[in-house]
Amino acid sequence: MSFITVGRGAVTLFVCALAAPVWALNGSVPGIQGDISRTLLGDGTGVVIGIVDSGVDDTHPALAGLDSLGNARMVAEANFVTTEPANTGDDVFGHGTWVTSTVLSRDATYTGMAPDTRFINARVLNISNGFPNDTPVRNGIGYAIDQGADILNLSLNFFSPNSSGFSQLDLMVDWAAYDRGISTAISSGNISGGNGSPAVRGPGSAFNGITVGRTIADLSKVSIDSAGAFTADGRMKPDVVAPGTLLTLANDDWEGAAADWDGGLNGTSFAAPHVAGLMAQMLEAGTTLGFSTDPLVVKATILNSANKNVLDRDFNPWEPGNVATIAGVRTVSQPLDTHSGAGLINGLATAQQYLAGEMAPGFVDSIGWDLHSITAGEFVDYVIDPNLVTGSTLSATLAWYRHVGRVDNGNGLIDALDSFSLQQSLSDLNLQVLRNGNLVAESISGVDNVEHLFLDIEQSSRYTLRVFGSSVFGGSERFALAWHGVAVPEPATFSLFAAVVGLSVLCNRRRRA
Repeated sequence: MSFITVGRGAVTLFVCALAAPVWALNGSVPGIQGDISRTLLGDGTGVVIGIVDSGVDDTHPALAGLDSLGNARMVAEANFVTTEPANTGDDVFGHGTWVTSTVLSRDATYTGMAPDTRFINARVLNISNGFPNDTPVRNGIGYAIDQGADILNLSLNFFSPNSSGFSQLDLMVDWAAYDRGISTAISSGNISGGNGSPAVRGPGSAFNGITVGRTIADLSKVSIDSAGAFTADGRMKPDVVAPGTLLTLANDDWEGAAADWDGGLNGTSFAAPHVAGLMAQMLEAGTTLGFSTDPLVVKATILNSANKNVLDRDFNPWEPGNVATIAGVRTVSQPLDTHSGAGLINGLATAQQYLAGEMAPGFVDSIGWDLHSITAGEFVDYVIDPNLVTGSTLSATLAWYRHVGRVDNGNGLIDALDSFSLQQSLSDLNLQVLRNGNLVAESISGVDNVEHLFLDIEQSSRYTLRVFGSSVFGGSERFALAWHGVAVPEPATFSLFAAVVGLSVLCNRRRRA
């Protein structure tokens, strides 16, 4: 690794030698360029993920042993299936081991998204891979948090829609992000096989997590089996989609089976841990570089870097749920696609988005992000400099929290005996794009805590991103904004830009005041 400083305003480049591509997990990781982002961001060293699932076979060769720092890969384990008290956390169904290997398998052939990540095994699904109610799930989540999880993976759903966002399980997920800074990847749910309606189901209906649907094997479209919009209260879900079809993942019964790996696995359960693994990569990079790892930043950057070249369940191209153009202003009131959310996750694009760095309001580069606050009636402007290029695109994503509080039952543990509730009404922030000072597009959902715009740039001009506090409760609201446009490169930096593309080197430019 080396560091050089060049260009206007001192552009710091973070240069890494690229390893040969590893075709892992049946092609899914390189398919979303997760192997490249793993090189650029990190392989999850120092990050702990809570696997809240059917248990984990931690003796599997791809999951066992120590991390690169000499720590046991499994941090802790516990069983919360009270009808099976003899089980200490072992996976007797296979599901949890499959999920875990998606994130952190370090097999030479089947390498996970973040193979140096450590994990907490919270067994909440029974021998039939089900749960009678959310009590074991909430106990498992609480255990993972108490044991130090930085990320949670919830590859489980209710059979019925149960998706208003007001179940104790949904509220607990939102509290984990808002109060504890823990990002959560959640499966949107499977449609076929008697597993419920086409609509996303809890806990995929939580506000502050990232809900994940799945694509078909070649990543070209959303699977017909992947649940999508809307939640019962009319919000857009999933947030993104990821690989979840025909995967090869670690076999929990590897000791007595013919093979260490199970092939042909399908489900949104396996899409979610691809996102969790990308989160782990980001958290390692953020900790190393001193960047914010706030769940708002993680969410905004992952959504904003998603690939729009993915068709929906019915073979239609990506498009927001509801768009109207009046007097030249493009207004989006349902900002995500009803099946794919912001699109298919892309590891390289996420690395570029995140490593571009945090930039304060005012003049900003064509790619970056910020974590900021706003009050009611206030607007915050980000003026993209230099101008964007005609024929290119501009993507921008705004995210803020639903505020959830917790009342402990007195036992000192985070568990299902605790009570979670809203602290205040959900603030309403709008995202606008101005061209030469004139409004040309806006995302104005009144029910979500995400706004998203993806625009064709029709003329080279000065573009401004504006965050407007339509209604803000509690005095001020913290938000994360991520953006990516294609700008006219300056002569002094053009050759450098070409070198960056050629070597997959990312430019880390910080403009915070």
